[in-house]
Amino acid sequence: MCKDTTLKFGIITDIHYNPESETGNQTEAGLERCIESWKREGAEFVIQLGDLISREGPEAEADLIVVRDMLARFPGKVYHVAGNHCLAVPPKRYKELMGLDSLYYTFTAHGTRFIILDGMDVSVINEPQTEADHHLLEYYRDTIKAPFYCGAIGTQQLEWLVNELDLALSNEVPVIILSHLPLLKETSDPIHGLLWNHKEVSAILLRYSNLRAVLSGHYHSAARAVRGGIQFFAVSAFTGNGEQSYARCHTIEITASGIQIISTDGTPTMNILAR
Repeated sequence: MCKDTTLKFGIITDIHYNPESETGNQTEAGLERCIESWKREGAEFVIQLGDLISREGPEAEADLIVVRDMLARFPGKVYHVAGNHCLAVPPKRYKELMGLDSLYYTFTAHGTRFIILDGMDVSVINEPQTEADHHLLEYYRDTIKAPFYCGAIGTQQLEWLVNELDLALSNEVPVIILSHLPLLKETSDPIHGLLWNHKEVSAILLRYSNLRAVLSGHYHSAARAVRGGIQFFAVSAFTGNGEQSYARCHTIEITASGIQIISTDGTPTMNILAR
């Protein structure tokens, strides 16, 4: 990234829209405040880190459309990361509704490469695509008995990830990883869980000197850890208990010297220095 280049974008996660919940009727007003904050801060786009909805069954699709359209009021691009609750809408239909060709993809802004992961690639909601993925699912579901609401990155996505990282490294392009599921135990807890194969994926990421940060959702409290010089950050959820913790969202500013995370709820600004 050039020294005179600054990138600002909005980030939000775990909205868990449910019109029948106690806070469901506050979602629209809360998102409007977030959008106004992003506009005021000069955010160029917004990243939504997953779990837009919370209801399952026939209501899930209708809820997804409603909250998707609320976020679409932001006057810029909104990039979506699929969370486990989002996929109460079948993955094929979810992609259609969100305008996605794949649940894992990349985009570039101001010289930074963003890599979006699909942590539910191998999970109880997806039919494994390869024999290796069949074994992976059986291991985590039946042997380890990992949380059923989490999942793993499959063999094809893992190969794709390595190729993307290699390409970025060879071109000296800085990378930020976006994942709904956290990749380090320090950025989650036993109740929320982690990406099933987080150890394997984290070990791959640590090989790349151009990787600046890993941003995740799922764990509703903010958490931060450093591993091998890489910053792993769990973004605090939009939802919460009480008026002060509701409608949380953030603006992230990236410069050559580091990353600054600015919250709308009065949480102190967090600075992440460049590697």
